[in-house]
Amino acid sequence: MQTEMDMGEESTARKSDLEMEANGALSELKDLIILLDMAGDYLCAETFLQKMALAIGENCRVLKDWSKELRERFVGKPLHEIDIEEPFEELASFSKDLMEAGGNMDDPCRKGTVARRLDEKMQFLKKRLAELKDRVEGEAAPYTARDSAGRFLGKLKFIIRGFVTTYKVASRVIFILLMICVFSFVALFITMEKEDRVLEEIHHTKDIIRSREAQLAGINSEIEKIRSKTLKMESTIVSREEKISILELNLTSHKLADSKEKIRAELDQNRKILDEKTRKLNRMKGKSFIARLLRM
Repeated sequence: MQTEMDMGEESTARKSDLEMEANGALSELKDLIILLDMAGDYLCAETFLQKMALAIGENCRVLKDWSKELRERFVGKPLHEIDIEEPFEELASFSKDLMEAGGNMDDPCRKGTVARRLDEKMQFLKKRLAELKDRVEGEAAPYTARDSAGRFLGKLKFIIRGFVTTYKVASRVIFILLMICVFSFVALFITMEKEDRVLEEIHHTKDIIRSREAQLAGINSEIEKIRSKTLKMESTIVSREEKISILELNLTSHKLADSKEKIRAELDQNRKILDEKTRKLNRMKGKSFIARLLRM
């Protein structure tokens, strides 16, 4: 059978644990405020706000248990002057608004209004809890070593949680920015004009020019042969068949002349393209890699 001293020690330990849990709940509410204050579009989504509403409700439950424990610590102590239910009701109403908001909270969330509202309600609750605690402990025994250690650990936990939360959010933002930079660089590099591509176009154009020059030389040779043959036939007395042959040769010469003009026009066009590509290659050689990448 337990003695009264044993029961008292168990009660003190249990109450100290409740207070530590309450400090943890306040720290978690503070973390939610930090997240909301730094919220981006993905943190203001309906699903995230609903999860936040559930977290607020759970932390309120822990804090309410602690407030009940404070009231029960000194039975009969007049605590009616402190309305501890009001801040809990306001937080419950706020949690309900988040849960049922749908998409109506997106804009207030991005502007920080949701974070400020939650912070105001948490500070209100924190103030009432502190008043209740001070009223209860005003005539109580001073803190034990275990109570002091619990308070210190609670504050340390709050500092560490705030640092970790800020670090996580900052790491995600840096990672997203890094990925945007990588994708942008890859896109710019793929679409960047490269010397090899221009050189290939220059070689292709030169091949076309050489081919057309060879065709032009062949046509000139054919026209010259036909002219010589025609002059030779016209210098002698020709028969009717030879006159027909001369007409056919003149027709062939005319067709070859048309082809020659077309090839000359194509040659002129390709030479202009070659000059333009050559100037482009020289400009590219005069630019740095960054200038070409950024289209400067």
